[in-house]
Formats: sequence, C-alpha cells, structure tokens
Amino acid sequence: MKRNVSSDPPYKSSDLGHPLPDSKYAVSVSLPTWDSVIGYEEGRDSVINKLQTGYPRFFVSPIIKSLEFNVLRDLNLSSDQRCLLFDVENTAIRCRKFIVDRTDGWEVLIKPIFNGKAYTVVFPIQIEHVAKKFWRFFGEGVSVRRAKSFLENKTHENIESVDAVDQIKEKISQDTGQNVENIFIYPSGMAAVSATHRALTKIRPNARSVQFDFPYVDVLKLQQEIGSGVIFLPSADSESITKLKGIITKGELLCGVYCEVPSNPLLRSADLAAIKAVVDSSNTPIVVDDTVATNVNVNVFKYADVVTTSLTKYYSGAGNVIAGAVIVNSSSVHAEEIVSQLKHQGDACLFFEDAMVLRNNMSDYKQRMARINETTPRLVDSLMEEPLIEKVWYPKYETRESYDAVRRSGGGFSGLFSIKFKNSEEKAQHFYDALKLCKGPSLGANFTLVCPYTLLAHYDELDWCEQHGVSKWLIRISVGLEPYEFLSKRILDALDKIR
Repeated sequence: MKRNVSSDPPYKSSDLGHPLPDSKYAVSVSLPTWDSVIGYEEGRDSVINKLQTGYPRFFVSPIIKSLEFNVLRDLNLSSDQRCLLFDVENTAIRCRKFIVDRTDGWEVLIKPIFNGKAYTVVFPIQIEHVAKKFWRFFGEGVSVRRAKSFLENKTHENIESVDAVDQIKEKISQDTGQNVENIFIYPSGMAAVSATHRALTKIRPNARSVQFDFPYVDVLKLQQEIGSGVIFLPSADSESITKLKGIITKGELLCGVYCEVPSNPLLRSADLAAIKAVVDSSNTPIVVDDTVATNVNVNVFKYADVVTTSLTKYYSGAGNVIAGAVIVNSSSVHAEEIVSQLKHQGDACLFFEDAMVLRNNMSDYKQRMARINETTPRLVDSLMEEPLIEKVWYPKYETRESYDAVRRSGGGFSGLFSIKFKNSEEKAQHFYDALKLCKGPSLGANFTLVCPYTLLAHYDELDWCEQHGVSKWLIRISVGLEPYEFLSKRILDALDKIR
C-alpha cells in the first residue's frame, strides 16, 4: 500500500531515500536530516545507496540506469563506456557537441537505438562528469516512464495519448490568453529555458544575455555554458536597473534579459515595467519565468516577450511527472522570429505517457492554487512574529510593488517562502531535523516540501551565495494542500524543540 506523504510524511532518519510522493516516478526524495543533505551533496555511499529516486536532472533513476546498462550491453561496448539516452536526434547531436567542445580528443559517438525511436550518446567513463552537466543543465534526457516503456518493449502510442500534449497546450492557452500555436511543451522546465536561450542566441549571435536578480541555480549556469556569456545583476533593485541602462546606453546589443517572478529562493520580483522601459530602445526580448508565482496569480505577459514555466511544479502538483513550457507572447514584436526558431529546433516533445499523467494532474490546478494561496500567508504571518526567526522572504513582503504590477485581480502570493533563523548556525539544523514534514528537493507539490535550499542547490559555492545575500542556513518551504492547522502545529512543534 502506498504511503500518503501528506498525512504521513517520511521525516525520520530511517526514511532517508523514500520517494516523495510514494511512486517510482517521484521527482523528490526524502533527505530527512541536515546531515543527509550534506551526505547527498558529498556523494556519501551511506546516503546515495539509500536513494530510491531523486530530482530527475540531478539523479539518474534506477530504471534509466537499467536501460543504459542494456543499451551498452546490446551495443557490445566495453565496461569503461557510459551513455546518455535521448528521444530526439537533435538533442543527441547537441549533447555530443557539448561533450566534445569541453574535452580533449575523446571519442564520443551517437547511435540510434530501438529502431530509431531513441538515440544514445556514448563516451568514455573518464569524461562522464562533463556528460552529466549536459543531462543536468538541459533536462532533455529520456524520462523514467519512457525508459520503462523501452525496458518492457512498449513503444506504441494510442489516440488518447497523441491528444494529451494538445490538451495541455489548450489548458495553458486558456490560462494565459496566449495562442496555442505559440506554446511549446518540453520534457522539463530547464529544457524549456534552454530551448528559449538557443532561440535567442540564434537570433542575435555573439550577443550576451543579462540575468536580472539572483535566479534558480541552473538558469544562470545554462547562460554561462552556452551562448556568448551572461551579465549577472544579482539584485532586484534600482541599482540593477541603472546597470542595465548603462549596458544598453553604451550600445551593447543583448540577446535577452532573464528574470523570475518571483525569484527562487529570495522571492523578489523584478520591476518588469522598468526593465521594459530600459530595453525597448534596443529591441531586447524579456524572458520571465513565472513558475513560483504561477499564472493563476500573475500575468507577466504585460511585459514579457517569452514566458518559461516548469510544469513539474504547481501545474502538475502530484510530483510524479517532469515537464516544462515555453509560451511566446502573441503581441510581442519578437513573436514570429522566436516561434520560428523554436519550431526549427524540432525538439519540443513530451513522452506520451508523461503527457497523459500531466494532463490529468492539471485538471484541478486553479482550485489547488486557491487553497495554497490561502494557507501560505497565514503561515508566513505567524512566522514573522516568531522571535527565533530573523527573516522571512515571501512575495507579499518582498518588492511588493513589482509583484503587484503583474498580480492578477484576486491573485495571491503562491506557496513558496524562505526563512533564516537568528543564531542560524545553531538553530537551522536542529529545526530541520525536528520538523515532521516532507524534506527534500523541488517545490509546488500537493504536499509540503522543506529543504535547506542553499546547501542543496549551491553546495560548492556557498561563499558566493553569501556575497549575494543568500545564506547557507536558509530554509525554503513549499506549502502543499495540508490543512493550515496541521502545518502550523508541525512547524510550531519543531520551533519548540529549539527554544
């Protein structure tokens, strides 16, 4: 019998590695203690060997590993070879180029597999660390369901499944007011971001991008890895606007300005009106990620030329499927060119079983968001009164004017907030260990998810994060559908343990 992780969260040390939710397709995994998070980051066998699953771009599922083993065996390759698996040949070609460009003289091959229904990139084990970067940053590898279907020799779509992606697009179109033809579905949120960046760098070759405000970790890293470089403006304030204006005034053409509304994990919102006023003269596209706020709460199309969103998070809610979307603003002057580039790339795809699961999960999206919008501010307000806590970050209280500028009538502030304790070095770890809620990566699930975000996302660059105001002791909380009373009591009980 499957465990209901909402009512019975796997929070104990003995729950290390439990999938969140209780499914082989879970996109999160229980890291129930501070020490288990550090063990995960350092690759400690005592932690890694207990993980039944993990966040898909950072962790290769046992099911995908089995398929990789079978592919290498069937190709009669030696034991010092490794491979990555992709649905689309274009992706495999880009993966090979990525590896070759970053290594010196190693042989990297592309081979069609399963009668051309998928492709494998084969490389020596010595350069596996480079290949893993591609898997992580681009998020285009085969999904767990896709791997399972190959292992079971089930590769035929049915009529219902073919319609699923179109139905997802239709739903997003209704939610955003954008044309269905301008919506592209990808196998992950990062795949959506990388497709956008490839399109913009193709339209403006040799032009740098700008990352406005401290972003989700891999969005910045992607811009550092591909394209002509990125200018990082790490705060969402007037100083960053002034710097952006200086870049434009000096005549530099940019391929795009990237920002999040709100940002993860500091929940600040960029002043999109000010950014648009600055970049309009240079005809620079604005790319906004609305994953955290959701399009239930905000309409960033007032200013954004392109919107990226991770469908893995609130749109799905269930935490058992990974996908992403690019939505090109129909009224943008760049729309025709960007849509043309995305179509030309030919790699917008989602495995049909994943599409069917996502379509079904999305059916109560707005009702779920309404509930989360109600519960979260109550928790935040109670924590802001808590003497043990130094700071709470939440869109309701961070750069509120910028958030309100795109907030829908009746829109809320979504379900993500971050906290920092007074005497963090002493208190943060003990609070985390004492908390009887799901603890692991990801956000936007129907069950509450807590993580020491900076440790998990930036373990090798903690000092750099501190320089930009992101504490290594920061704890991020993604509120789910549990009753307020349940969550409040569990948080209060953990606080009582550290008083």
